Amino acid sequence: MSFVVNGADWNFNALSPAEVEEMIDRALAFVETSRERGETVSIGDDFQTRPMHGDATLWDLFSADSPLSLSRELSQELSAWLMRAPCYADSEFWPAGFEDAMISIGGAPLINNEDVAWVHYSIRSGVPSASLTLRASDVILTSTTSGNIEIHFVSDESGRTHFWRDMIILDGDSLDSLSQFASRAYPDLHFVEGVFTGADHHLAGGYLALRHRVRRALEVLNDWGFWVFTSPPPALAPGEAPPLDPAASPSNHIIELRFAGFGITAAPENPDVRGHKESREARETFISGRTLYCEWHVKLQPHQNRIHFHKPVAESGNKVVIGMIDEHLPLPG
Repeated sequence: MSFVVNGADWNFNALSPAEVEEMIDRALAFVETSRERGETVSIGDDFQTRPMHGDATLWDLFSADSPLSLSRELSQELSAWLMRAPCYADSEFWPAGFEDAMISIGGAPLINNEDVAWVHYSIRSGVPSASLTLRASDVILTSTTSGNIEIHFVSDESGRTHFWRDMIILDGDSLDSLSQFASRAYPDLHFVEGVFTGADHHLAGGYLALRHRVRRALEVLNDWGFWVFTSPPPALAPGEAPPLDPAASPSNHIIELRFAGFGITAAPENPDVRGHKESREARETFISGRTLYCEWHVKLQPHQNRIHFHKPVAESGNKVVIGMIDEHLPLPG
């Protein structure tokens, strides 16, 4: 289970048709991205029958006498989604405690909200879950008689990645949890197959001792790697200065300074490494028939433990390529 629609958010009283359409459009865009990524978005049994504007239900809002004039195209998009949307109550296994759906959200008085309660109890059961909201993404404390749990209320891609990054920690903050959720927590990185295999043994001191540095490095590479490698100089930070030549590429020195500004130490290998067969091949990987030499590396520690990566290329979908994680790959001589 990934995301559960919070039906209580679909209360459109006092909102204009334009505001309602914008909120629903944003939710549908989130649902479509979820479908592309294989992430489930579930609804409650009452989602299509609950009042959303006065006494009007969802489909009443598209009728001829609707209090809101919503577009036919929006109705068609909603229909296409809801025809295939699963109901979480149809799941074979219910999270323990769900029978009590009385829940406090953000310190408010207890209310009956089965949608949010399902997420609350799912997380308590160790199942990654978040609430799909129409409001701004946020992390909010929820409380039931079983205890307190922070829930991710997610409405956009920033909220989505924040959720999956937190799930790495919730799932144990181990190499296994990183491997399981990495492609979702860092969707703008291309992870070479098997890059995490054996990393616990390849890193001096083991993964757990370095997990915070590894996750921080991946966050920077995901969030800013494309900008670092492609934005023309002289800016060292986004929006800092207009480019002198919009077609110019940043030098290695500029790239290093940019990464340093985001809090990580990254550098390319010395030129002699490429000319040494064993050293070069240890840093090579293959994507769609193309050989990539991952000379760039994040220094997790000054003299050991590296994440080797390659700048974005067409074969990686213009994503930074994470090629190797190792204590230290071979060097000439």
